[in-house]
Parts: sequence; C-alpha cells; structure tokens
Amino acid sequence: MSALEQIEQEPWVAAVTRDPSGIEIRLDDGWIETTGAGLEAGGSAEATLSDLAHGQRFSVQFWDANATKALHVGHLRNLAIGNAVASALAQAGGQVERRSLISDAGRSMGEAMAGVRHAHTWPDGNEKSDHFVGICYADYVAATAIPAAGDNGEFPEDSQTRELTLRGDDADDLLRQVLLGDRETVELWYKTRAWVIAGQRKTLARLGVAFDRVFFESDFLANAAELSASGLRDGTLQRRDDGVVVYPSGIDGFEEFPLVRPDGVTTQHMRALAYWMAAPDLGDVTSMQVCGEEWVAHVTCRRKLMDELTPPGNGGIHPTHDIFNAMVARQKRAIASSEGALLIDDLIEWLDERIDEVPDWRALRLGHPAPERIASQVALGYFLPYPVARPIDFEPEQLLREQDSVGWDLVRARARRGSVKTDTARPADDPEYRFAVVQSELYRQHLRLAVERLDVTQLALYLKHLARWHLERDRGEHVERVVHTLLDRSARGLGLEAS
Repeated sequence: MSALEQIEQEPWVAAVTRDPSGIEIRLDDGWIETTGAGLEAGGSAEATLSDLAHGQRFSVQFWDANATKALHVGHLRNLAIGNAVASALAQAGGQVERRSLISDAGRSMGEAMAGVRHAHTWPDGNEKSDHFVGICYADYVAATAIPAAGDNGEFPEDSQTRELTLRGDDADDLLRQVLLGDRETVELWYKTRAWVIAGQRKTLARLGVAFDRVFFESDFLANAAELSASGLRDGTLQRRDDGVVVYPSGIDGFEEFPLVRPDGVTTQHMRALAYWMAAPDLGDVTSMQVCGEEWVAHVTCRRKLMDELTPPGNGGIHPTHDIFNAMVARQKRAIASSEGALLIDDLIEWLDERIDEVPDWRALRLGHPAPERIASQVALGYFLPYPVARPIDFEPEQLLREQDSVGWDLVRARARRGSVKTDTARPADDPEYRFAVVQSELYRQHLRLAVERLDVTQLALYLKHLARWHLERDRGEHVERVVHTLLDRSARGLGLEAS
C-alpha cells in the first residue's frame, strides 16, 4: 500500500482527490468538529501532547548568574531560551528539572564584597538588594581597573582576565580570608551573596521563571581541589613558572586553559569543570546548558579535559548538549553590566509604564487572561523567534512594535475579544474554523521538532503567525474559542505562562 493510500484510510480523511495539478485531501467534517469541540472546551488542550517526550528525563540549566549584581538585558535572552526549552519539553510529557549554578567564589565575588564593605552602608527599604550590591561591585571595579593591553586605557580588562591577576588588594584579601574560614569575612560573603540572590529571585518571579535546583560554585571547591591535585600528579595539568595551574589544551586560541591561580583560588573554568564532573543525579538524563557564545572556547577546552578524566558515576559527560546564544547588543555593542547595561527590573517597569500611557494599550489589560504578566510575556517572548546563534541588536522600543515582537503580538491576540456571526450552519462548514483546527495539529508537529532539536524557534514562529492571523479581523465565535485555546497552549509551551 502506498503512502497516499495509507493516508486515504485514516479516519480523519474524508476524501482524496487526484488531478494533474496535484492532490487535494479533505478532512472529515466529524473529525474537524470533534477535535474543534475539544479545543473550544480548552480544558484538556495539553493532554494530546504528552506522549511526545513521555518517559524521558531532562535537565535544563540556565540563569547561571554571578552573585555580584542584578540581572540585566544581556541575561534576558538566556532566561527566555532556557525557560522556553524547559517548558516545551514538559508540555511534551518529559520529566524536566530546571537547574542553575551561581558563581559565588571567584575574583568578582571578592570585588563585590570589597565594594559592599567600602560603601559603609546597607541597602534601604526603597532599593533592591541586588541593585545595591551591583553598584558597590561596579564602583570597586572602576576604582581598581587596569586598562587592557592595547586599549589605550579606554576599556578595562574583563572579569576573566581579572581572575588571573593577583593584585593583593581588598578583593584578593577577602577571598583569602573566606578560604581560611575567617568568621567576619565569611559573614560578609554570605550576606553579599544572599542580598544578590534574593534580589535576582524577585526579578525571576516577576518574569514567571522558577528553578527546581540551584547550586553554588562554592559547593564544589573541594572537588576542584581534588581535580587539581590529581591532575598535577598524573601530568594532565601543569603548573607554570608563575604558579598558575593550567591544562595544555592544544586548541588554537586557547592553548592553555587556566584553572587555579598561584594563591590557590580557582578560576571560573575550574569551578565549572568541578561542577560538571560532580553534578548530582544526571544518570540517564538528557542534560543541556544555555550560555552565551563567548563561552564556546571554554566549553571546547572543558570537554576535551573531561574526555581525559573519568566522571565519577555520573552517567557520562555532562551536559550532553550545549545551547549557545549569540550576544544581545545595543547600537551594535555587546551588553555588559560593567558598562551600565539596562536592568531587567527597569525594562519591566518601563514596559508597564509605557503600556499604561497609551489608552488602547492600557485597555489590553481588561481582556488579557493574565494582565499582571503582560510585561514579562512581551520581554521574554521577543527573543524566541530568532535563531539562537543570531546576534540581536536590541532597543526597548522594539518590544512594543507590532509585527516586530512576538511577545507583543501574543499579548494583543490573547486580549482580543470579539466575534462575528457566520453564515454556516455547522462549524465545519466555516473555512476559518477548519483552518484553526488544523493549526492544533501543526502545533503538535512543531512541538515534536522542539523536543528532537532542543530548539523552540519554529514553535515561536508558529505562534507569531497564528497571533497575527487572529489580529487581522474578527472571526466566528467558534473560531475565536479554538484560537484562544491555541494561543494559551503556545504561551505555556514557550514558558510565557505557567502551566
């Protein structure tokens, strides 16, 4: 039996017409109306999707922020992608754990602590604690900055370069005191870290992004020490004349992978290595990490080193997949917190204020099913239709530009309430109803691809086109109900609304 003959036998096919110009398949009216009725009811919209990843376990790691500052727009793309991938896998029936690793043990942590101590004050009730620490951190870095070679003093060295430079300043001294267990310094470390994480969690809650497990790099310092000692013993690692422990990777552009400073403080490279060598409960799990493309060289070296080591019963090398997102830029310049990047908190505030300034936009809150989430849906949704490897030149005004922002299109489509009477006696006689019902099957196909590829780009593009189609004009009441179910399903599948 040919493939076409098999299709002809399907219960959802009413007729197959062949002619010289091609093949036309008409779907069965009963199937259209039965499927459509389920979509109109809305309640079990996800049930038919849960077989796509049933029985599979996933770990999606993202956020991975420093415990030194508030989250900025450069982090927003990472959060959007990680949250969307995790949500799509969960909607497809997978068992998904959202993880994050917080950087709290390197040079930047010492700089934040030194900045807080130099401030001689604490955050007041009107200031978010992560904003306060971020300002202290930036002030200290600016006051102690050493221009990078060849920059004519214009740009300071980056955080990775600063990690390897022993300065004997307050930041270095505080790190040393933490490692020695000095009570007062450890209290300052805990307090600084807690202030930042508490503030960042408020930002995440506002975005509707939650995590199942959060680890700290400091939890794996003992593992890092063991890796360093064993690597030096067996010759996998080498100690340079300046005391830095390195892995000779032989990779062009990153021939030496610096792991431990002369004073014993680990670099972020070593802390990440220690974590992934020891990260718990990853056996038989498809694990992935979402990170910026600036970490490609790091990941390449780390994986090469991990191939030479033996993961201790962790089900192989993790993560099994790396998802690299390209930079977010403003005016073609990469966004970095050291240069006063726009904070996510400020962006959300701006979105809410801007929406409330325009009467037609303010009215959207009346029809939207989750008016308190409008700003976060706009902000997160904006990044999802873009291929992850494509750089994005970002300005806040783009978020509220029709047909340029899938998050904004989704908000407007979900808030649209209005239908017209149709001339058809049965819903299946309405071509637009048939089109809307078929979209539910297309969604399933895009979700299946998202599971296979660990990429939600096509799912976001599906939503983009569906929202714009719905916004073109009022449609029949049955069509509207089907479309709203599909819009709600898409929002959940892309992590723009909680399941």
